[in-house]
Amino acid sequence: MSVEMLRVSFPVVAKARALVGSPTREAVFLRVNDGVCAGFGECAPLAGMHHESLDDAMTALEEWSDGARELEELPPCAAFAASCAVETMEGFGQQAVRNAAVAHLFVRDGNAHDDELFFELRDARVVKVKIGRASAAFEMQLLRTLLRELPHIQLRLDGNRSLTRDECMERVHGLDAARIEYLEDPLRNPHELASLAHATGIRIALDETVLDDSIEAIALRESLARDGCVAAWVLRMSRLGSLESVRTRAAQAASLGADAVLSTAFESSYSLRVAVHLAASIPNARRAHGLGTAWVLANDSCAPALIEDGAIAGTPLPIPFAQAWES
Repeated sequence: MSVEMLRVSFPVVAKARALVGSPTREAVFLRVNDGVCAGFGECAPLAGMHHESLDDAMTALEEWSDGARELEELPPCAAFAASCAVETMEGFGQQAVRNAAVAHLFVRDGNAHDDELFFELRDARVVKVKIGRASAAFEMQLLRTLLRELPHIQLRLDGNRSLTRDECMERVHGLDAARIEYLEDPLRNPHELASLAHATGIRIALDETVLDDSIEAIALRESLARDGCVAAWVLRMSRLGSLESVRTRAAQAASLGADAVLSTAFESSYSLRVAVHLAASIPNARRAHGLGTAWVLANDSCAPALIEDGAIAGTPLPIPFAQAWES
């Protein structure tokens, strides 16, 4: 099996740079070939989310291609890319699958009027909003406005473990709990998640808590499952590793009564489309997924994975940077 690598840089659109934390997304694409078929994968570690750098990941991938390391031994984002390449070489993604429902990511642009933002969300069914990044008063007003102006949507509120229990409760006070799909790992102390869910009437999604494999975190996930307050596990694919690792974690979620919500790390549309195919193969992955980020990049590896009627189409996977591999 031969392995080729292509390093690329994607400019990030101006209004998303603060969210992404960088003006560019650096990535390497893999092409593996067994002499008959080829497959592709994307490796794009993000500072602040992944522990490995792109250079570290590339070194690991070179060692894997030379046979010096097993795929399971690679850093997560490298394992994700390598497994995508191998599985697509073997046929994954070749057939059309069901469309994947997708949550829109709300980003407030200081240069845009509210009417423009609401117009962009006119077809949205689920909207994800980051909380804990501004004052409670500002965020409370924002959430009320979104719910009032977009009566057809449900909100997901993602706190990235930035809030205390009281700070989170302040932000959702007075909101219609039925309009909030879940609170996504909002607390600095995850042991207070069950208490938060009971106090607010809003269920919880686990994100950072899913990435922690300590004995304490495993026990916490089991305790929250017994409490019945967890709606979903958010699976950041390239943080978990190979596609099989994502499937395994989704099965763990199912065993504890939770749905699986797939998420990326502002990777290109190729990885978004891989996620659509992966979601179609996971029985408990029926909720809207965190894949509405194609707009973040000013250019892309393939046709942008745009949301239409609340979903990304499950068309067969394209070849990323198709012309580059032909040269």
